Amino acid sequence: MSGMKRFNRILAVITTFGCIAGSVLYTNMVSSADYLVQPGVDISGGDDGLTSGVMIPGKTSTDSRGPLAGSTTDSTSSSSSSTVSPDAADYADTNGVAVGSMSISTYIPAGCIESLSLEAEDPIVVTADMYSYENMARDLRKLQQKYSDYMSYHSIGTTADGRLIYEAIVGNADAGTQILITASTHAREYITTLLVMKQMEYLLAYADVGSFDGKSLDSWLDNVCFRFIPMVNPDGVTICQSGAEGIRSEELRELLNEAYLNDYSAGRTTLDFATYLTRWKANANGVNINDNFDAMTEYAVGESDQPSSEDYYGTPGSEAETQALQKLADTYHFKAVLNYHATGSVIYWNYEGNPLVEHCRDLSNNIWALTGYTPLATGTEGGSFRAYLGTRTNPSTTLTIEVGKSQAPVSIDEFERIWSENKFVPFYTMKWAAEKGK
Repeated sequence: MSGMKRFNRILAVITTFGCIAGSVLYTNMVSSADYLVQPGVDISGGDDGLTSGVMIPGKTSTDSRGPLAGSTTDSTSSSSSSTVSPDAADYADTNGVAVGSMSISTYIPAGCIESLSLEAEDPIVVTADMYSYENMARDLRKLQQKYSDYMSYHSIGTTADGRLIYEAIVGNADAGTQILITASTHAREYITTLLVMKQMEYLLAYADVGSFDGKSLDSWLDNVCFRFIPMVNPDGVTICQSGAEGIRSEELRELLNEAYLNDYSAGRTTLDFATYLTRWKANANGVNINDNFDAMTEYAVGESDQPSSEDYYGTPGSEAETQALQKLADTYHFKAVLNYHATGSVIYWNYEGNPLVEHCRDLSNNIWALTGYTPLATGTEGGSFRAYLGTRTNPSTTLTIEVGKSQAPVSIDEFERIWSENKFVPFYTMKWAAEKGK
């Protein structure tokens, strides 16, 4: 431990004792959003499975935010949610079914990170309408320089157009609790990169002096590792933001024209070329990355057999972006994986063949409590990253979180709300993974 880190840890202890003296109810934490369970409300479920108007799976709810995962009002619940899941034994005390959010301390130390009123001072990551690959690379360098005791980053792959796919590590890289958070798998969903970068900076800004659930954040990060992939698809994001001119390779620029002609002739678009590129979803090879993973491939059948903005799936595992994530999943066991996408303000928590239905339901319910996003289940997940993670020998609890409400690219006008909804998701995911992750 460096001298500065040791000094800051001592300061954090002193700060924690000072904070305890001024405890406040966490109903006063945030005035702008009501996304936390209120004091005195136990959403772990009582004898009747329903307490204070907060629903557990299988019950209806008076909560205006909508159903929890697996409830009777979650109309898209996968059929696998009504059968015994392979992980049901882990929830034997609740008859094999996850029943809601974890317990968080009622009293919050005033002035600590748990007051939920703090922002990073002089932030490096600044909200921008089109937060680009260059913005991200610059901010990663600055974050590492400022928070070198807690954060490092490196490349895990190189795209077809020569951009690096970065992995940023926050916490103890060798920790037993590993958490993966990804963003911008789909090009036009680049608002998620800005969100994830801000989540990372917020963790780092209070790593020395913040606390969460009665424990210093420094102590949490000694035992947890966050691995952030803030921009899975940098070529695609560049196409979306800068058009064909943003691509360096002449061959790839020609491919974009071919993809447009393919999609236009097949009736998949009626847009002009420039507008078409602003809605681009694939990588620079015209492959939809989230259908390119080598898992459940019998269900991965695209509408096109040629490069496309979003309808060509390529050969399983063919893309550099896919290969980078597959290698990461094969190297580490993640107790929780959050894949940020846009749009819809929903949480995709279950899918056909999911081996960890109850763990996914449980984690989803906790994130629902924070965000209010509607939990939904999908059918088959052929070629998706969720499918790949779920088919490993040691599968991971994986959720897809869709932010925003407008058509992608989501308007920057929505970002303040998106940030308030997702600001603390990494903290609660950290607690869940450490205590309940498999």
